[in-house]
Amino acid sequence: MGTFGIKEMEELLAIHEMAEFNLDIDATVATLVENPQYELPSCGWSIKGKDAVRELYRRMLIGGDKRNIWADKRVHAINETTLCREAYVYFDTEKGRVTGQYFAVVEFKDNLILGERLYMDSTFAAAMNEVLGADFGDVPGVSRLADVVPPPVPRMDRAAAHAANSNH
Repeated sequence: MGTFGIKEMEELLAIHEMAEFNLDIDATVATLVENPQYELPSCGWSIKGKDAVRELYRRMLIGGDKRNIWADKRVHAINETTLCREAYVYFDTEKGRVTGQYFAVVEFKDNLILGERLYMDSTFAAAMNEVLGADFGDVPGVSRLADVVPPPVPRMDRAAAHAANSNH
Protein backbone atom coordinates (compact mmCIF):
# COMPACT_ATOMS: atom_id res chain seq x y z
CA MET A 1 0.00 0.00 0.00
CA GLY A 2 1.28 3.53 -0.78
CA THR A 3 0.76 6.55 1.42
CA PHE A 4 -1.42 5.80 4.43
CA GLY A 5 -3.24 9.01 5.21
CA ILE A 6 -6.53 10.13 6.64
CA LYS A 7 -8.59 8.66 3.78
CA GLU A 8 -6.89 5.28 4.16
CA MET A 9 -7.35 5.29 7.95
CA GLU A 10 -11.07 5.92 7.52
CA GLU A 11 -11.31 3.22 4.83
CA LEU A 12 -9.53 0.66 7.01
CA LEU A 13 -11.72 1.56 9.99
CA ALA A 14 -14.82 1.09 7.79
CA ILE A 15 -13.57 -2.40 6.82
CA HIS A 16 -12.83 -3.15 10.49
CA GLU A 17 -16.29 -2.00 11.61
CA MET A 18 -18.09 -3.92 8.84
CA ALA A 19 -16.30 -7.06 10.02
CA GLU A 20 -17.47 -6.28 13.58
CA PHE A 21 -21.09 -5.82 12.45
CA ASN A 22 -20.90 -9.13 10.57
CA LEU A 23 -19.52 -10.81 13.72
CA ASP A 24 -16.50 -11.87 11.67
CA ILE A 25 -13.71 -12.07 14.24
CA ASP A 26 -11.10 -13.26 11.70
CA ALA A 27 -11.80 -10.32 9.37
CA THR A 28 -11.79 -7.91 12.33
CA VAL A 29 -8.43 -9.19 13.57
CA ALA A 30 -7.03 -9.13 10.01
CA THR A 31 -7.14 -5.31 10.18
CA LEU A 32 -4.73 -5.29 13.16
CA VAL A 33 -0.95 -5.31 13.46
CA GLU A 34 0.73 -8.51 14.63
CA ASN A 35 0.92 -7.34 18.27
CA PRO A 36 -2.03 -4.99 18.90
CA GLN A 37 -2.37 -3.03 22.12
CA TYR A 38 -5.85 -2.25 23.50
CA GLU A 39 -6.95 -0.47 26.66
CA LEU A 40 -10.34 -0.15 28.30
CA PRO A 41 -9.54 2.45 30.99
CA SER A 42 -13.15 2.71 32.16
CA CYS A 43 -13.09 -1.00 32.93
CA GLY A 44 -9.47 -1.08 34.08
CA TRP A 45 -8.14 -3.48 31.40
CA SER A 46 -5.01 -3.64 29.27
CA ILE A 47 -5.16 -6.15 26.40
CA LYS A 48 -1.93 -7.02 24.57
CA GLY A 49 -1.32 -9.38 21.69
CA LYS A 50 -3.44 -10.82 18.91
CA ASP A 51 -4.81 -13.77 20.89
CA ALA A 52 -5.97 -11.55 23.78
CA VAL A 53 -7.50 -9.00 21.41
CA ARG A 54 -9.20 -11.82 19.49
CA GLU A 55 -10.80 -12.96 22.76
CA LEU A 56 -11.81 -9.37 23.55
CA TYR A 57 -13.56 -9.16 20.19
CA ARG A 58 -15.15 -12.58 20.59
CA ARG A 59 -16.77 -11.47 23.84
CA MET A 60 -17.59 -7.93 22.66
CA LEU A 61 -19.12 -8.94 19.34
CA ILE A 62 -21.31 -11.67 20.80
CA GLY A 63 -22.35 -9.43 23.71
CA GLY A 64 -22.91 -6.46 21.42
CA ASP A 65 -25.08 -8.52 19.10
CA LYS A 66 -27.22 -9.76 22.00
CA ARG A 67 -27.62 -6.18 23.28
CA ASN A 68 -28.27 -4.75 19.78
CA ILE A 69 -25.54 -2.13 20.19
CA TRP A 70 -25.60 0.81 17.80
CA ALA A 71 -23.49 3.97 17.84
CA ASP A 72 -23.98 7.46 16.40
CA LYS A 73 -20.77 9.36 15.76
CA ARG A 74 -20.64 12.84 17.30
CA VAL A 75 -17.05 13.87 16.62
CA HIS A 76 -14.33 12.46 14.37
CA ALA A 77 -10.85 13.92 14.90
CA ILE A 78 -7.82 12.76 12.95
CA ASN A 79 -4.09 13.39 12.77
CA GLU A 80 -1.32 11.57 10.88
CA THR A 81 -1.47 8.31 12.88
CA THR A 82 -4.59 8.48 15.03
CA LEU A 83 -8.34 8.68 14.61
CA CYS A 84 -10.54 9.69 17.55
CA ARG A 85 -14.27 9.17 17.68
CA GLU A 86 -16.82 10.32 20.22
CA ALA A 87 -20.21 8.68 19.95
CA TYR A 88 -23.51 7.97 21.61
CA VAL A 89 -24.04 4.24 21.97
CA TYR A 90 -27.48 2.63 22.33
CA PHE A 91 -28.01 -0.85 23.69
CA ASP A 92 -30.43 -3.13 25.50
CA THR A 93 -30.19 -3.88 29.22
CA GLU A 94 -32.45 -5.78 31.61
CA LYS A 95 -34.11 -2.41 32.36
CA GLY A 96 -34.70 -1.58 28.69
CA ARG A 97 -32.90 0.36 25.96
CA VAL A 98 -30.36 2.91 27.22
CA THR A 99 -27.95 5.50 25.87
CA GLY A 100 -24.29 5.61 26.79
CA GLN A 101 -21.25 7.39 25.43
CA TYR A 102 -17.76 6.45 24.39
CA PHE A 103 -14.58 8.03 23.12
CA ALA A 104 -12.26 5.80 21.09
CA VAL A 105 -8.65 6.56 20.21
CA VAL A 106 -7.61 4.35 17.28
CA GLU A 107 -3.91 4.29 16.39
CA PHE A 108 -2.51 3.09 13.06
CA LYS A 109 0.89 1.69 12.09
CA ASP A 110 2.13 0.04 8.91
CA ASN A 111 -1.28 0.45 7.21
CA LEU A 112 -3.08 -1.48 9.97
CA ILE A 113 -4.69 -0.74 13.32
CA LEU A 114 -2.09 -0.70 16.09
CA GLY A 115 -4.64 -0.51 18.87
CA GLU A 116 -7.49 1.25 20.56
CA ARG A 117 -8.17 3.01 23.81
CA LEU A 118 -11.90 2.94 24.50
CA TYR A 119 -13.15 5.33 27.19
CA MET A 120 -16.76 4.74 28.27
CA ASP A 121 -19.28 6.48 30.47
CA SER A 122 -20.50 4.53 33.51
CA THR A 123 -23.56 3.14 31.70
CA PHE A 124 -21.57 1.66 28.83
CA ALA A 125 -18.71 0.53 31.12
CA ALA A 126 -21.15 -1.44 33.29
CA ALA A 127 -22.53 -3.20 30.22
CA MET A 128 -19.00 -3.83 28.90
CA ASN A 129 -17.97 -5.43 32.19
CA GLU A 130 -20.97 -7.76 31.95
CA VAL A 131 -20.11 -8.61 28.33
CA LEU A 132 -16.46 -9.34 29.14
CA GLY A 133 -17.32 -11.51 32.12
CA ALA A 134 -15.76 -12.06 35.52
CA ASP A 135 -13.05 -14.30 34.05
CA PHE A 136 -11.75 -11.80 31.48
CA GLY A 137 -8.65 -11.10 33.59
CA ASP A 138 -7.70 -14.79 33.28
CA VAL A 139 -7.17 -14.46 29.52
CA PRO A 140 -3.44 -14.54 28.66
CA GLY A 141 -2.39 -11.04 27.57
CA VAL A 142 -5.08 -9.33 29.67
CA SER A 143 -3.98 -7.46 32.76
CA ARG A 144 -5.21 -4.76 35.08
CA LEU A 145 -4.39 -1.38 33.60
CA ALA A 146 -3.14 -0.18 36.98
CA ASP A 147 -0.38 -2.81 36.74
CA VAL A 148 0.99 -1.52 33.42
CA VAL A 149 0.64 2.29 33.50
CA PRO A 150 3.65 4.44 34.43
CA PRO A 151 4.11 5.23 38.13
CA PRO A 152 2.87 8.63 39.28
CA VAL A 153 5.14 11.62 38.87
CA PRO A 154 6.35 13.15 42.14
CA ARG A 155 4.47 16.10 43.61
CA MET A 156 5.67 19.32 42.05
CA ASP A 157 5.28 23.03 41.75
CA ARG A 158 2.71 22.80 38.96
CA ALA A 159 3.13 26.37 37.74
CA ALA A 160 6.89 25.95 37.37
CA ALA A 161 6.48 22.53 35.76
CA HIS A 162 3.99 23.95 33.26
CA ALA A 163 6.29 26.82 32.40
CA ALA A 164 9.12 24.35 31.77
CA ASN A 165 7.07 21.76 29.87
CA SER A 166 3.58 22.40 28.58
CA ASN A 167 3.18 18.80 27.36
CA HIS A 168 0.58 17.75 29.94
